[in-house]
Amino acid sequence: MKKLLIFVIFIFLWAALFTSAEESKKILNIRKAYVFLQESLLISETDLNCSYFIKDDMPRDIRIVGKHLPAHERMEFTDFDELLINKGSSAGFKEGDLLIIMSEGRVIHSRSHDRLGRYFLKKSLAEITCIYDEHAVIRLQKGCHPVNIGDFGIPYKPEATMFEKKIDYQYCRIPANAISGNVVFCDLALGTTGEIAGDNQYVTVDLGEGVVGKGSFLLIYRVLRSDLPPLIIGMGIVIHSENTNSTMKILDASSDIRVDDRVLILPKMAGGASAGTGEKENIPIVETLQKEGQEPDQVAEGQVTEVQGDALNFDILFEFDSKQPAADHAADFAAIKDFVAAKSEYLVTLRGYTCSIGGEEYNLRLSSARAEAIKNILISQYGIEAARIETFFYGEKDPQFDNSSEMERRKNRLVKIEVNGK
Repeated sequence: MKKLLIFVIFIFLWAALFTSAEESKKILNIRKAYVFLQESLLISETDLNCSYFIKDDMPRDIRIVGKHLPAHERMEFTDFDELLINKGSSAGFKEGDLLIIMSEGRVIHSRSHDRLGRYFLKKSLAEITCIYDEHAVIRLQKGCHPVNIGDFGIPYKPEATMFEKKIDYQYCRIPANAISGNVVFCDLALGTTGEIAGDNQYVTVDLGEGVVGKGSFLLIYRVLRSDLPPLIIGMGIVIHSENTNSTMKILDASSDIRVDDRVLILPKMAGGASAGTGEKENIPIVETLQKEGQEPDQVAEGQVTEVQGDALNFDILFEFDSKQPAADHAADFAAIKDFVAAKSEYLVTLRGYTCSIGGEEYNLRLSSARAEAIKNILISQYGIEAARIETFFYGEKDPQFDNSSEMERRKNRLVKIEVNGK
């Protein structure tokens, strides 16, 4: 009898352990509905400063009224061109202020004839370089669309780009009870309605602020027939929200995205974080990086200036994801100009670096752009011979400092300048 009882207890315990293991597998499979891919730049500076949005209306009193210098028959303007605006010091502007130049388009309606608002396209940044009482001279920079006389400007308010681990949605079915909407507009160019859009292009969805916000992940799907299940075709991220609509960037899609395709907000994920809320598993976001004990005078931390006989060394630091120096280095560049002026032969070596945030390929391109930016400054503004400048770029490889903290990562966003002469 005792042997039989022991055998029954053994069978019971074995069955309990087997059932528990099976339950654990089920829970694990549910959590695999979301897979986090490597961090990438999901919302870039280009997305923020070169995209469009649809809004009821906005102030358009700061207008480009003419050219600063004669430019015969030119109707379109790009980086480094100088133009006149109709506002000056009497309106509170001063030299160094930044504007974002925009154009206005037509009123946009959805296919259901609902009025979404007026189309506005961001074209270029502009810096006020010379100020008068009722006018000012602006110089275009970081442009992405041609600027025209008659375009308007608004004061520029920098927005943070966003590094996130992109979500790869693994379920073949859509979440139940999620808030959903529609793609209501595909931008072709300058407010012209397109029929389709693909990866890294922008579309408008009829979900506005209060429902979604910058950084919200949207699942894109299509209803083929009423008697067939929905087909998931892509993923997008909101880059701008207004009252009636939002601009969405398509992150990836298995087919062209069309007007009337459906979108839904991804529900909360295992662990309590939800897509687009920023409550991720310690994923670095630009807002966090810039606030992490950073004071204005810390930007230049780690800068090195050395003169050793016939050699001159500088470290030029950059802000996160920026291709322009973080501070005014006119004195350093002037020192290089004076140094090489006394040399019959010289060589300027520029080495670009980034921190470890972001993909390897992206960081290589960014470090190259940083080195090229310094090269262009030395050539165009300080008369350094282009043939005597060589550039190298390393991305996040061979870091000058470790990347264990934001303070150390900040030091790795740099271009090292080495000037050697005879």
